[in-house]
Amino acid sequence: MPTLVSAEKVLKHFPIGGGILTSKPTGWVRAVDGVSLSVEKGRTLGLVGESGSGKSTTGLLLLGLLKPSGGRIFFEGEPLEELLRRDPRRFRRRAQIVFQNPFASLNPRMTVKDIVGRGMKLHGLVESDRELDERVAALLSEVGLKEEHLNRYPHEFSGGQRQRIAIARALALNPEFIVLDEPTSALDVSVQAQILNLLKGLQRLRELSYLFISHNLAVVRHMSHEVAVMYLGKVMESAPKDSLFSDPLHPYTQALLKSIPKISFPPEDIEKKVIEGDIPSPVNPPSGCPFNPRCRRAVDICRAEMPDFREVMPGHWVACHLV
Repeated sequence: MPTLVSAEKVLKHFPIGGGILTSKPTGWVRAVDGVSLSVEKGRTLGLVGESGSGKSTTGLLLLGLLKPSGGRIFFEGEPLEELLRRDPRRFRRRAQIVFQNPFASLNPRMTVKDIVGRGMKLHGLVESDRELDERVAALLSEVGLKEEHLNRYPHEFSGGQRQRIAIARALALNPEFIVLDEPTSALDVSVQAQILNLLKGLQRLRELSYLFISHNLAVVRHMSHEVAVMYLGKVMESAPKDSLFSDPLHPYTQALLKSIPKISFPPEDIEKKVIEGDIPSPVNPPSGCPFNPRCRRAVDICRAEMPDFREVMPGHWVACHLV
């Protein structure tokens, strides 16, 4: 499949300090530290990892909502910075985002019609109020809502319905690429399944490409075609979904999969499977492999050198000295 969005050794470092007396930063938060990945047309790349690993920042970088500190991002083979400089409005129509918390991402003072239709009006995609009503109503129907919801406000809906509104807003400009930033984590389990199936159906119907960000490995397995595992701003492993879940190579990926609770008799000793310690600070990351302080298999070279991100099997990439 052709690649729609790709990143090559992308960095995003946020400055610390600097202010009234000096503009020079006292340090840097290495939120994204040399990420390379790609999203193919019509497919889903799942991005997983613990909180603080840089997943959401990566999504914002791919959308051009944050400017990278280094590296390059491409959209259909064209540098993203050039697209944004030449015609930012056109790119905004092609790439959208669905946020984690729909109650926070929807304006409480706007009706559903205004929320979903605002992009259409700003981009001149409708010529009259009647056409706007018709197009918004069609989008609501597509995501499982009704025309009668047009003039209601976000607080009048359940969490699942609000996320459907957010999805309709993302679809309003007919995009090709959507970043889904943990779109179901704030929802009940039964509603999560409905939203996930809706997203898969929309992908087939509209040939959408997704970057699906989540820490829920079961959800990622259901949604994704390829999976990339992030840790402390770096991609540790990347592979087709089936290959990664059946044969994980990086110790961090293996630990994540073992940490999934399972119902069994007699009960499993979960404490032995949980990754020890906390994710280090991105302000002062460890030398060598960033996972080495928590890795039970780490050796001297792991503490001294960052391993190369290399292809060890067709389509299966890993950054580990021990593989």
